[in-house]
Amino acid sequence: MLKTQHSDVLTESEPPSELMGPGRYPRLKSKEITLMFSGGIDSTASAIKMSDHYDRVHLVTYKNGYGHYHFDRTTKRVEELNDKLGNRFRYTLISTKSYFDQILVNNVLRDYKKYRSGFIWFMGCKMAMHMRSAIYCLENGVRFMTDGSNMDTEEMVEQSLMSLSMIQHFYEDLTVEFGTPVYDVKRSDSKNLIRELNLNMGIEVLDRHLCIQPTCLAGELYYMPYLLFNKRVKHDEYDVARFIKEKSEVARAIVNEYFAQKGVDLDELLQDRKQQLEEAGPRNQYQEAS
Repeated sequence: MLKTQHSDVLTESEPPSELMGPGRYPRLKSKEITLMFSGGIDSTASAIKMSDHYDRVHLVTYKNGYGHYHFDRTTKRVEELNDKLGNRFRYTLISTKSYFDQILVNNVLRDYKKYRSGFIWFMGCKMAMHMRSAIYCLENGVRFMTDGSNMDTEEMVEQSLMSLSMIQHFYEDLTVEFGTPVYDVKRSDSKNLIRELNLNMGIEVLDRHLCIQPTCLAGELYYMPYLLFNKRVKHDEYDVARFIKEKSEVARAIVNEYFAQKGVDLDELLQDRKQQLEEAGPRNQYQEAS
């Protein structure tokens, strides 16, 4: 993995093919997709499936800076995938700590008083990841974005259909087409897909596979009752929707500032992408790359 000089990019498997600058925008890559990637069961199965439909799959992993560690596991998973599937994957590890701080951490006590639920930590963290994923797609000219969200893990607030729908609108405003084409794939099918490639399955405990993805200490503690006793964590959808709406505005302001610091006019960039999208025409996320 390459070390990089970018302020928030920690490592990347290869340098970007194009560099964005004032008035210089990347050409749209409709045969490539970005996948939010941990190396766990769902994201690994998603990577395998996406490699059947795209010439290039950009795997992006995020480090939030708060009890988030063991990223070497993800690196090993990427190496496995490239070895088995012919170097179709580009990997980047990015720090989202400063964005997470702005979206939630700096005002976490105020927000907890307002929403009275621990979901704000995980939804705030995931929104920082989605925000940075949108930036990644804009900088690299990638049209499509996805993640490993699956209905079998919809008890997690950030993977509920309502949350994903609102996140999709956030991407749309930034001309990135977000979808979850493997949402209804059975987890047993995902496991079989990984086993067929003889990839590392980690240590199996109940329905979990340990030691194949980074560890989030806060997540382990929050969802432990569900993982051990199948006791679902309940979230009020109205409060979750209010939170996402509020924080989407914060996230959009961060995106604006990110590009402003690079001397890039975001409105011009988005207009350029819209024109390219019109020229490219409609295309489904699962359409075969040709």
